[in-house]
Amino acid sequence: MWRLAVVHFIANAVLLGCGYYWLGIGEGRASALAWSAVIAMLLVALTCATYGAAFAFFDSAERKKVSQAWTTAARNLLPTAAAALAIGGVYWLLAMWQDYSSDLAFTLASYLTLTFRKPVTPASVLKVFDAVLWLVRWVVLPVLLLPMLAAISTRGSRGFEGIGAGIRRWWYWLATPVLLLCAIWAPLKVLSWTPRSGSFAVEVLSFVVRAAVAYLLFGAAWLALAFATSAGKPRFTQSNTAVSP
Repeated sequence: MWRLAVVHFIANAVLLGCGYYWLGIGEGRASALAWSAVIAMLLVALTCATYGAAFAFFDSAERKKVSQAWTTAARNLLPTAAAALAIGGVYWLLAMWQDYSSDLAFTLASYLTLTFRKPVTPASVLKVFDAVLWLVRWVVLPVLLLPMLAAISTRGSRGFEGIGAGIRRWWYWLATPVLLLCAIWAPLKVLSWTPRSGSFAVEVLSFVVRAAVAYLLFGAAWLALAFATSAGKPRFTQSNTAVSP
């Protein structure tokens, strides 16, 4: 387990470095655009391999070596990348919906006011929309899709059948959003918090400490989520049918 954690944290550091490098690539020439596309594809491949290896490591009932987990994830890299890009597209559509929902909230508020003869503000309707969108983003979609990603990382394209494999486990509905918030929301909050200090050295030290805490929190929460997803009892990623003797 500790070997997986070490490799996982190192791989995340490499991903962060490559990401910053990719953001700094100029786009003034065709060769620069081509190089940017190559780096972007490498980033996608390394990201899928890094997080797929965590799923694959916890999936086996027997103790699996880290190298075996990475080999399994690399073997199923194409379907994992396809699934990840499709999920990214879904979340992009949700972001588009969030931009559109303000106009819809105004229209719906006007309709409800005319229908019930009681004032309904667009802000109240928008709060309902935001609450539903939050549940979809942080609870419903992760519970449906994470077991599928775990199955794809270990079984390839057959893993698409694993969508929704965790919906019957009540504890998974609780663990998934909590661990996701610890992995994404909490680290961002830690980084954005800036203590008031008149000393530049103190501010730099504070940023270094907060960045380290956020990084460790992100990695630990993700590994815990991978464990909860791939090592559940019964396993979400196992095949639904067994070979008869």
